[in-house]
Amino acid sequence: MTAKLIKPLRFLFFAFFFLSAFSKVYPNPDVAIHLFEKEQLMALNFPLCLSTWLSRMLIALEFSIAIGFLVPFYFKRITLPLSSALLLFFTIFLAFEVLILGKWTGNCGCFGQLIPMTPPISLVKNIVALVFLGFIYWKRGEINDSKDPSILYYVIAYFLVFLTIYLISPQTCISQSANAEMNKPTEISAEIKLVKDKLPGVNEGKAILCFFSPTCGDCRETAKILQSLKHKTGIDKHFVVFMKERVDTEKKIQKFLNTTKLSAKYTTMKFFDFPTDTDPPAVLLVNNGKVESRFFGKEKNKFEKAAFIKAFNSLED
Repeated sequence: MTAKLIKPLRFLFFAFFFLSAFSKVYPNPDVAIHLFEKEQLMALNFPLCLSTWLSRMLIALEFSIAIGFLVPFYFKRITLPLSSALLLFFTIFLAFEVLILGKWTGNCGCFGQLIPMTPPISLVKNIVALVFLGFIYWKRGEINDSKDPSILYYVIAYFLVFLTIYLISPQTCISQSANAEMNKPTEISAEIKLVKDKLPGVNEGKAILCFFSPTCGDCRETAKILQSLKHKTGIDKHFVVFMKERVDTEKKIQKFLNTTKLSAKYTTMKFFDFPTDTDPPAVLLVNNGKVESRFFGKEKNKFEKAAFIKAFNSLED
């Protein structure tokens, strides 16, 4: 009877960890992994560059654990302890967020943008998962656990998974040149100085500068709102920095512009060269080369129509 329960539970946990890992690289690995770093690792005060390496290591670990639930090798010695420790770590972190920091709303990032989930819901999900893992651990004596092949194969398999993730998202630190530009004192805002040569006119008069991903759904909705507000703002100067995709960037940009009807001058840039606080969708209100207001990301300071109009009306002539 126990064996009949454990087998579907192992498949369930395979799906659990695989979905968790996959969601952190979906739909665009560069953006998704960066959001995981920002919302999960940097929230624990890990330095940025360390977070970029840890994120890929943790995602590779989740993929590896998922596979471990399917194969009959070293399950009790490796897969079960690792999965329990990892799940317990994230459960404690979520409990700290909810009970100590009072974070009850917003997407916790546990399943990325694939399945948005608030911290309390994710905490309950993890507690339920720990109960089932505890049951498997309790009944582990009834599980046949082969010690072949050599444990070295597991180490090699993990690094192959890690290498794959690194290859699809190789940037491990924000461009130092971009950060240098952000730290230089200048009359023109650093973001504008960074793009003004590629976007002539962005530093003249009132303008709207956006940082978008051409495959980002929230970016498309933001662009549609901006287009609809033209008659209220009177600003017809929209400039967009699109994240450079691995393939068909121009084709994706044209599809984005055709779908949103946004009339804008644009350029492209690698995501890790984006200035600080320009997580897509980002909208910056610019007045004569100075950023007066900024909206970015999907939670705090996110783009909203009423807040944008209020910020626009407060611009100095």
